[in-house]
Amino acid sequence: MKKTAIITGTGSGLGKELGKILLYNGYHVIGYSRKNQIIHPNFNFIKKDLSKTTNLINLTIPKIKLDNEIILVNNAANIGKITTINKKSKFDITSEYNLNIVAPTILSSQIINKYPSNNKLIVNISSGASIKAIGSWSTYCASKAALDMLTNVIENEKHENLNIISIHPGIIDTNMQKTIRNAKKSDFALNHKFMDYYKQNILEKPNNTAKKIYYIIKNYKKFKQKIVSVRDIKLK
Repeated sequence: MKKTAIITGTGSGLGKELGKILLYNGYHVIGYSRKNQIIHPNFNFIKKDLSKTTNLINLTIPKIKLDNEIILVNNAANIGKITTINKKSKFDITSEYNLNIVAPTILSSQIINKYPSNNKLIVNISSGASIKAIGSWSTYCASKAALDMLTNVIENEKHENLNIISIHPGIIDTNMQKTIRNAKKSDFALNHKFMDYYKQNILEKPNNTAKKIYYIIKNYKKFKQKIVSVRDIKLK
C-alpha cells in the first residue's frame, strides 16, 4: 500500500527532519511551509504561510490516490511574540493562533471529510506547555492546550478509519529555542532557565526527536493514551 504524509512546517527543525525520515522510509511527503530545503523526487513542497487568515480560508489538501494510507502531521507552530498578553497586538494574537490551532483544525477536518474510506492517522505535535502556564507564552500555551483537547475530541467522535495522537516532543534545539533565548529578560522572567538548557547541552537534536516520533507513528496502536511524551520513548 502506498503511503502519503502531509506535514506542516517542513522548512526547518523537527518538521524537516521528520519529512526526511518519512521519505527515507518510502512515504510520499507533502510539505506545507514558507521555505524549503528538502529535495527529493517523492517530496511535494507547497509554499504557504499558515499564519495568514486568507491562506487558511482558501486552504485545500492536494488530491491523494484512494489506495493510500494517509498521515497528517500538524507540526508547524510559533512561540509568538514573547511578552505579556497586554503587549501583544491584535495581529500577533491572530497570526499565532492561526498557525498553532486554526490550521491544524482545518487540516484535520479536511482529511476526515475528503478521505473517509482511507486509513488515516493524525499526529498533532503539541508541547508540555499545554499543561503548564508559562508567563509571556499566552498564545502558545493556550493553543497547545487547545491542540491536545482537539485530539481528545476527535478521538471521542469515532470517525471511520481514523486514529489520532498528540505528541509532546520535549525541548529541541530549533529556531524556536533561539527565539526564547533572545527574549528580553524584562518580558520573559524564565529567560535564564532556557539559556541554561542551551549552555548545559540539554536540548535534543531535531533528528533524534524525529526518529522517536517516527517510532510512535509506526507503533501508534500500542499507545493507549492519546497524549504521548517523547521522553517516554527509548530507542535501541
